[in-house]
Amino acid sequence: MTPRLQKTATDQIAEKPGSHRGILDVAHATQNFVLHRYYPSARLTRYIEHYWIVRWDLRDRPPYTAEVLPHPAVNLAFTRERGWITGVTTGKYAYDLTGEGVVLGIQFRPGAFRAFFDRAVSTITDGVLPATDVFPSAGDNFREALLASSSNLQVVADSETIFGELPPLDPNIDLVNAIIDYVRDNRSLLQVGAIAKRFDIAERTLQHLFSNYVGVGLKWVIRRYRLMDAAELADTQSARSWTEIAHELGYSDQAHFTNDFTRIVGRPPTGYARHVARS
Repeated sequence: MTPRLQKTATDQIAEKPGSHRGILDVAHATQNFVLHRYYPSARLTRYIEHYWIVRWDLRDRPPYTAEVLPHPAVNLAFTRERGWITGVTTGKYAYDLTGEGVVLGIQFRPGAFRAFFDRAVSTITDGVLPATDVFPSAGDNFREALLASSSNLQVVADSETIFGELPPLDPNIDLVNAIIDYVRDNRSLLQVGAIAKRFDIAERTLQHLFSNYVGVGLKWVIRRYRLMDAAELADTQSARSWTEIAHELGYSDQAHFTNDFTRIVGRPPTGYARHVARS
């Protein structure tokens, strides 16, 4: 049976304000592409964090590599050439921009992609799947018609047709997001055991929950948000002492913080701060 299409009107879509958190070297990135984010329509808010649309025109300029520290979420993306699903990326994500183009991305709420997937989300961590493996209607014809519009609101509204009938609500999705919200909003580095106790969950159960629904462990999520905080401080040139910042972010010493930052971002904090400050 063909899934019943759910058409979304553009007046059900609203732009989402906020920072470019996670994008590295924001000042230079925004000189090379334009990013807009949008809330989903009401029926999809339990599953989708937001849509993002990147447009660029570098036809008379050199190529640019956009670098991102991804959130703990699965993304579904479309260009004119392909559609793909990206599992949680544990390292830095890089995307080469050349010529002119557009990408529509659908960022699922942490854990919410599991409702559409038939196995643990950890099986696609650091991996990529064709969009049609999970959403069969998102083939060539869908993609070409979708990105033919120059209206971001229309692109977002039209993209929602691939979801058809939604899966049953899963309370584990809300639990995962409650835990992640707590981790994100508390700047001190928290221990997994303490979080398990706060939410009255056995630590082993918590670890299995995050592997199954998010695709990475809770400890990874904690570190990722701390590195986003540090990169944002460097980008805004508001970093004071990296030793002080390391302690504020919950690291026991600067060396562990520097190692984490360098391994993921590709430069130590001081080197990254100099890089983004270049003219």
